[in-house]
Amino acid sequence: MFWISHISGLAVTWYFTDLQSPSIVEGVICPILIAVFIFSMLRQLFLAAKSSTSSPSAKTQSSDSSAYLINPSVDKHKHDSDTDTDVSQSFGGDAGGGDSGGM
Repeated sequence: MFWISHISGLAVTWYFTDLQSPSIVEGVICPILIAVFIFSMLRQLFLAAKSSTSSPSAKTQSSDSSAYLINPSVDKHKHDSDTDTDVSQSFGGDAGGGDSGGM
């Protein structure tokens, strides 16, 4: 479906493009859409070529962000010096309320 929509969109915008037209649609928007369709199709080709040449071991590795979804008790941003302190104490300054400064 990606290729059908992008090729047909490219054909339609190519048909209506007229760089010397005083119309904003024909002179500006259509050429921009042509560039968007072409770059989108090139990106899709690049990603398809990249995924077909990558090693099988790279495909089986999980991303770092999935660890939080699997085990939400894991805190990857906790520093070594942090102990089991209250999170509200680790933030300095006013907690959103208080004096707004001179009014």
